[in-house]
Amino acid sequence: MELKEYLVILRRRWYFVVVVPLLVLAGVIYQASQATTSYTATVRMAVARTPDVPPPQDNVFRYDQYYAYLASEYLIDDLVEVVRGNVFAGDVSRMLMASDGIEVSPGEIQGALASERINRILTIRITSGDPNRAVAIAQAAAATLEEKAGSYFNFPNASDIVSVTPVQVPDYAVANSQRQQLMLALQVIVGLFAGVVIAFLVDYLDDTLRSPETVSAALGLPVIGTIPEGKGGR
Repeated sequence: MELKEYLVILRRRWYFVVVVPLLVLAGVIYQASQATTSYTATVRMAVARTPDVPPPQDNVFRYDQYYAYLASEYLIDDLVEVVRGNVFAGDVSRMLMASDGIEVSPGEIQGALASERINRILTIRITSGDPNRAVAIAQAAAATLEEKAGSYFNFPNASDIVSVTPVQVPDYAVANSQRQQLMLALQVIVGLFAGVVIAFLVDYLDDTLRSPETVSAALGLPVIGTIPEGKGGR
């Protein structure tokens, strides 16, 4: 089938190409009017294992803090999971109440929190419908980690061994609107594609004989002549 034949089909079934995307667009506009914007505040903490102090001997082998860095890698892997738990969420909840007088349940904190790490930097993201609430929770999470990170590990003098230093403590939250806009745009594109597919499908299922070629193919007879459509419509 030549390209011009596809264009003829689209012109003949234009209402599918127009109506389906318009219906999708109406749904997208309704979704946008009902959607609530969420906000994310980001905390970044540098996590390190404090190196042991070597004994005062002249022939002590120096490790150049290699094992301290290696232990820090394992430590931050554990902290990524620690901050996702309900124990940490409960500590953040109590920190919020004590420092700011804000009551936030541990369940809400745990549901709003996401964590990841790159090398020795721990990143915590707090998402909420209220930007001020997201910032408050993020700041409390940073303060909780800085104060109590060592207590989550079961070895002696943990607070002296684990060092957690703030790298970024947010004072504002960023609106998560780009992803929502992208999803809405994709829905419109899919609606346009669906309209084109439906137009071709309907035309394929239509057994109307519209050209000499289709008549010849359907009847198995050659076309002797055609009567052109006049300017008057017949």
